[in-house]
Amino acid sequence: MKLPTPLLKLLQALPETPPAFAVVTGLNLVQKQLWPEEDFSWWEGRQVRMAVTDFDFGITLSYQNGRFVCGDAPADVTLTASLADYWLIARRQEDPDTLFFQRRLSITGDTELGLTLKNLMDATDFAPLFKIFPKPLRQAWGE
Repeated sequence: MKLPTPLLKLLQALPETPPAFAVVTGLNLVQKQLWPEEDFSWWEGRQVRMAVTDFDFGITLSYQNGRFVCGDAPADVTLTASLADYWLIARRQEDPDTLFFQRRLSITGDTELGLTLKNLMDATDFAPLFKIFPKPLRQAWGE
């Protein structure tokens, strides 16, 4: 997967907060559809960093009071992969375990939190989240 050049340049120039805010807003919009049974008590107040190797970028997320929020402290755990590999996981074209054992997905920090998150990613059908993306973005990413 290749991001459109203008979007890539924008992401590289932005501080972390705008993309993180976009992600948490999207997750909050579809949270009940994606995870109707999940209470996220295991994530409450903890910081999760999703680092992207392609362009030295990442976002930090937390979960507080029933909502996803932008992280505001050092990460308890960091998951690192290429944008293409995150996209494969999200579209359920590759499972996180395979990428982990191929060393294309790494977990550093709190291993238990990282494994719980990896398992959640593996069990989640992100299709409802993709539906809220603008059509040109969905098309650029192969939807």
